[in-house]
Amino acid sequence: MALKGLKKTDNDGKQQEIDNFISGANKRVTELKKSQPNFRRVTFSVTQEIDQDIDDLVLNCRVARANRSVILKAAIRHLKTMPAEELHKVVREEIS
Repeated sequence: MALKGLKKTDNDGKQQEIDNFISGANKRVTELKKSQPNFRRVTFSVTQEIDQDIDDLVLNCRVARANRSVILKAAIRHLKTMPAEELHKVVREEIS
């Protein structure tokens, strides 16, 4: 059983190609900038009922990537579109 094509000169050329590939990848990885997170973790309190409402909205929206944060972002985006008077009314109702 002969192992044709495994001459040292063939391996040297392939090894050089492999080394060039790896060094190019290493160079590209070191040049990548670390991205700054575009989110900030916050903690706030909600009632058990509101907590359950958020979970229900996550399930009812039927979007695979939806989570609690997405629901809150959607709610805030909606509130931002309200006229000032309507927003004032909604907030007053929550406080009462």
